[in-house]
Amino acid sequence: MTLSRQSTVTVSSHFLHGMLDFVRTRHGEKVMAQVLASAAIPQSLLLQPDARLTRQQYVALYRTVAATLDDEMLGLWSRPIRTGTLKYLMLSLLDSPTLLVALHRFVRFWNLLLDDYRLQISSKNDLVRLALVERAPGTPVTPLGHELMMKLIHGIASWLLGREISLQRVEFSYARPRHVGDYAFLYPGEVGFNAGMTSIFFAYQDCAASFKREKHELWAFLKRAPEDWTFSVLQRASIAARTREFLEAHITRPVTIHDLAQALHTSVRTLNRRFAEEGTHFQAVKDGLRRDMAVHSLSNSNMSVAALAFDLGFFDATGFCRAFKQWTGSSPSEYRKGSRQGD
Repeated sequence: MTLSRQSTVTVSSHFLHGMLDFVRTRHGEKVMAQVLASAAIPQSLLLQPDARLTRQQYVALYRTVAATLDDEMLGLWSRPIRTGTLKYLMLSLLDSPTLLVALHRFVRFWNLLLDDYRLQISSKNDLVRLALVERAPGTPVTPLGHELMMKLIHGIASWLLGREISLQRVEFSYARPRHVGDYAFLYPGEVGFNAGMTSIFFAYQDCAASFKREKHELWAFLKRAPEDWTFSVLQRASIAARTREFLEAHITRPVTIHDLAQALHTSVRTLNRRFAEEGTHFQAVKDGLRRDMAVHSLSNSNMSVAALAFDLGFFDATGFCRAFKQWTGSSPSEYRKGSRQGD
């Protein structure tokens, strides 16, 4: 199977439903169906609570919803973020002498646009914190809006520096969600929930760094949006991501946590502690990788279920089918049919 690590990443159907929510409530089921068709996503995925979106499906849906609503933040905030906003935001950052200055400009820019929240930037104990502060008590929390704003901050900071900036911590003001497994790859660092406000923390040293970006590089970044700011390039800060990278290189072998510990030059005890800090464990990461590779293959190829099972390191197709149904609620054949409906 010749798939790169990044191409196999999938995300929860939480993102599918969240991106469609405003389309459905404002424009109705017919327009929602048109959006799904334009993004080449079958409506049957809406009926599968454990369905996964491939990276390509996520990007296509985001772009289609943004174009349909003329809102680059998908109707998730009280005021629409009109098409072209990201372009002018980024242009205002290009000549900043340091990332910290760019982040201050980022905050001021967004505070001209947001009515329900304001962004606040502060420095303390060698950390720089950007927080979403409600403008009035009791402001409703839309998790996807908070998720995307934190991703946007991290993604833009990383792009400006030309490397993935270390994410010291990200905190969310809502309870731990069902799709928390996706956070290890969206936010490569320590993640917390039930915080007083949604915040992201960077090392001051990173923020003090200078950068140089040209307009022609910006056009490429904007053309690929939201791909580059949603899906990090390296993701090495997360032990789950490093584990996934190692497992993918040895996907057909029965790799154990002891093999991983040896490869990463650490102990099993340390690995388990790191996994616990990220709210996961070795088998969950392994299952998540195999699930994502299976979803990608079932959605994009005609590989037989038996061959796919072999490629993913299962002893037989029966074991793979049993595992896949546990992961997604559907058999591989049912999932393939649903994910490619109308092809």
